[in-house]
Amino acid sequence: MLKIFRRKEKTLASTPTSNPIKTATEKTQGHSPKADLSLQERLQNAESNKGNELVTLLNMGTTKKLDKGEYLFRAGTAADTAYVVLDGTIEDIAVSDGEEISVGSYPNSSWISFADLNGSISRENAARAAEASTVLLIDQNLLNRVGDDILLFIYRQLHQSAVAQTARQESEKTAFSVQTQNLIDTLFDIHSQAKARSKNSELAQAVIQKIPKLPIATISLLNKLMDDSTSTNEVVELVKSDPSLTSVLLKTLNSADYSFEEKISDVNHAVALLGFVGVHQIVMSQSLRKSLPTTSVFQKSYLRALEISHIAFAISQASGIGKPAEMATIGLVHELGNIVIELLRQQNPKLENLIDFFDTSVIGAQLLKTWNLPESIWQAIEYQDFPEFAPPEKIPGAHLSAIAVIYLARLCHQRLNKVSQTRLPTLFLNDYLSLLNWDGLSLGAVLGEKVVPILRKKGNALPVSLAQILN
Repeated sequence: MLKIFRRKEKTLASTPTSNPIKTATEKTQGHSPKADLSLQERLQNAESNKGNELVTLLNMGTTKKLDKGEYLFRAGTAADTAYVVLDGTIEDIAVSDGEEISVGSYPNSSWISFADLNGSISRENAARAAEASTVLLIDQNLLNRVGDDILLFIYRQLHQSAVAQTARQESEKTAFSVQTQNLIDTLFDIHSQAKARSKNSELAQAVIQKIPKLPIATISLLNKLMDDSTSTNEVVELVKSDPSLTSVLLKTLNSADYSFEEKISDVNHAVALLGFVGVHQIVMSQSLRKSLPTTSVFQKSYLRALEISHIAFAISQASGIGKPAEMATIGLVHELGNIVIELLRQQNPKLENLIDFFDTSVIGAQLLKTWNLPESIWQAIEYQDFPEFAPPEKIPGAHLSAIAVIYLARLCHQRLNKVSQTRLPTLFLNDYLSLLNWDGLSLGAVLGEKVVPILRKKGNALPVSLAQILN
């Protein structure tokens, strides 16, 4: 171990231990001996200095005084110097995405290690004074001048300090984990109570009952798609059997919402181009348009939901989790609660403060329930916002896969629209990625490697609005 500290020049004789302590203060950036009297007395205490080694280092080395908030070193600087905290407290600062976070501290008598005396290794963290502090610098120059007994003392102290720092960090980590779990549980309880109040709201139920139900043909088509045994011919025949379905399908495909160069005039042709899930997306989205008021809020919500529906389909297809048709449907209807809330505000302007406390996911689920949509869809809608504040174990297992897919679809849609990931609810993102068997992937990787390739294969079968985002 002494090789680590091998001196470049063997010019030093033994270090006198009887030198008066005042020589240390004379070497410290102009400090007056009187000003450091208490420090000197503490260093001279046998228990504090473990003999005379620390006194020797203080006599030979250089000290540095820091004001509160002053940096001892920055992240990225050479880790070629060790430090002894003589007075005060030094904060250990982690730097992530340009933000500084205090992750621990070096109290009085702590040793802060170096990584490499040659300066080839950089500090990962920064360090700054949490209060007015004094540190002793231990660099290559000092190590070249001290005896082997002092080198052994330095090594021993650095090792002991590292062990103590690790223990403190583990203790702080445990305490933080407990606090985090308590916060998660509290948020979950508060949110659950809000959901219960929304379910029992007569005001919301009155508005829901006034919204026209989806056409029976649309519900029948959805039920067909949810059945794994359904064939393409059955879907074609069902659409053909209802003139309103045929009309809305062909009219939409030939509108500016899509970019087909040739006119689509036949249901078979439409199914060949879109697939029967794509046909259902159009039929369902247009049925929603007829059932809900075409306000500006609805128009924005409608386009966003249609785009997320396609992304959810791609995620389900790429991961093999859930039924793609079901995931696409959940994507289409997941924002309906916002529309109901908007209607509530318009009809009850004096109750806006009360309405703001309604849970939009619950309200949306209640609407879909009255429309007789499958339970797997409306219950997934009810819990869709849980990933933002709760881990997977807080969600009913039967709906977990669907909730994971729609959560990730919403995140992908926001990233496609250039929303910074730091602004997204990604606290439990890795947990939900794991449910889709995408451990280790980032959101950007999921989007670029899994989702976008599937979407681009659809070509003109994508809504123009989504195609433009992809380009």
